[in-house]
Amino acid sequence: MIETAIAITKKADIFVVIGTSLVVYPAAGLIDIAPVHSPKFVIDKNIPPVKSAFNLTTIEKPATEGVKELTGILQTLL
Repeated sequence: MIETAIAITKKADIFVVIGTSLVVYPAAGLIDIAPVHSPKFVIDKNIPPVKSAFNLTTIEKPATEGVKELTGILQTLL
């Protein structure tokens, strides 16, 4: 399903990664495929270094807390 994920990611208006170490490929590379102009969010209690720094917001919290914070951020974008 990675080809399908790549096609969807290339069209993403917003890209969100939740609860991952971003080291398992090929899925970890999806953040690099998301459009440069699209806001990107990584939510994890231990966020690893992320190469794609364009439009990146990190939320270093457990998923349950981080998603609540993300919801507030997204409400301001819409």
